[in-house]
Amino acid sequence: MDRKINFFSSKNRERLKSQLTSIHFDLIVIGGGITGSGICLDAVTRGMKVCLIEMNDFASGTSSKSTKLIHGGLRYLEHFKFNLVHETGSERAVLKRLAPSIVKSEKMLFPIKNNGKLNKLSISIALSVYDYLAGVRIKDKKQMLSKKETELKEPLLKTDGLNGGAIYSEYRTDDARLTIELLKKANKMGAFPINYIKANEFIIKDDKVCGINCLDTINGDSFSLFSSTVVNATGPWVDDTLKNENNKLILSKGVHIVVPYKKFPLKQSVYFDAIDNRMIFAIPRNNITYIGTTDTKYSLDKNNIKILKSEVKYLLESVNNYFSIILTIKDVVSSWSGLRPLIKEEGKKVTEISRKDEISVSDNGIITIAGGKLTGYRKMAERVVDIVIKAKNHKSFNKCITSNIKLYKSENLNEIKKEIFSYLLKNQHSKDQVVLLYDIYGENVKEIIKISKTLKSFSKVNAIIISEFIYCFENEMCQKLLDFFSQRTGRVYFEIEKVSDQVQIIKEAYKKLKGISEKEFDLERVELKSYINSITTFI
Repeated sequence: MDRKINFFSSKNRERLKSQLTSIHFDLIVIGGGITGSGICLDAVTRGMKVCLIEMNDFASGTSSKSTKLIHGGLRYLEHFKFNLVHETGSERAVLKRLAPSIVKSEKMLFPIKNNGKLNKLSISIALSVYDYLAGVRIKDKKQMLSKKETELKEPLLKTDGLNGGAIYSEYRTDDARLTIELLKKANKMGAFPINYIKANEFIIKDDKVCGINCLDTINGDSFSLFSSTVVNATGPWVDDTLKNENNKLILSKGVHIVVPYKKFPLKQSVYFDAIDNRMIFAIPRNNITYIGTTDTKYSLDKNNIKILKSEVKYLLESVNNYFSIILTIKDVVSSWSGLRPLIKEEGKKVTEISRKDEISVSDNGIITIAGGKLTGYRKMAERVVDIVIKAKNHKSFNKCITSNIKLYKSENLNEIKKEIFSYLLKNQHSKDQVVLLYDIYGENVKEIIKISKTLKSFSKVNAIIISEFIYCFENEMCQKLLDFFSQRTGRVYFEIEKVSDQVQIIKEAYKKLKGISEKEFDLERVELKSYINSITTFI
């Protein structure tokens, strides 16, 4: 295969498909979320021939529907899971080092109330243990606050029963972008990820899986892929993929809502008690504030998750109960809902079930990874690939090296950031627009700027949005309008009011790049509108 060709470009999709059928892979990964992407990168860096298939767009399931935090495992302290706190906390620092553009420190305020679950002393002790186990940097260690200091940190807090607070460190990310960047890196290192390819059935030889019959869900093509090993990393769809009647998963539904920042102008992120004493987050981000999450058992259609008015009202009531504001359902401009794949634990409610991962090997050789959290994706991948190597006795493959595989190439990130901000601010972009762009693409904004300089007939602002789409189409296997506005940029959540205008701006460039007609473009626009309707209409 000609590696000079960018096989992570949408324009080379058909060439990629034809090439894949001629390769016998060491490993095929089913599932293009954070778990599958981590496995893909780990395996290829050890020297394996790897293919990853995803039935929809990359990160379109659970991996774009989280609270967008790299958790350090604070909640695990309640259950005395010290090893887990140590692992997840340490892993945060690794991810920050590997992807500094999209993994950023986020100070979190933990208000302490007289009637809360924990008092000031117990919270102080818990956070000190947390800092120690997680290896938190000195500048990020917890700070205990008086009542007055807590009020100054967040003036919107209701003061009734307020007894002080604590500041501790989390890490913020964009879950979908992290997934995309992992796949981009894996592709550059020799792996072959491809989206909109469904695993229809397994090919069995001598009672072992040796390949997959696949369906291209875009054009209906059928073809077969062959591999020594198959890993099932499909998250909530794990049981469906195995066609296993003895389901190992229980699904928990998590809903987040988005309101304009002017309606909920938090000075900083807050971790607070919901109306049922669960803990939820309120996180300001540019011109919006998002709130979440719920945690309820789910057993309906995994491909069509409806958001209920009762779920939205639960989050709104929790905010109104804790802060000196009144939010109504009319203030909610967007939302997202995803499914947590949890390992069944008899006799426990979904809120009580551990977020642990579990790896199993079926009689026909399929390796399945289920459960887990965003923070732990790299260690999960390492364990899975270790099992792949052991199962097939692949002595020639290397040990895990992903702790040293940086997702961005630049060392002097601060200088690059200054350069990007300086150029865009001088060229008609507002500060909010620039911050959002950098949050999405990190140092890759430089490549987008480079493309924009070739678009002489457009305004500076319009040239950037068109260049964004061109960049995503040619470098990130962006196949649809929906892919661009959801997984690639998150604009349907964080800038939903601008989406309609931006669709019109990129229209001609989009049609030209894809080689599609006005009618075909309109079909994609309808699909995008349908999705927007689903995240703004509550039943």
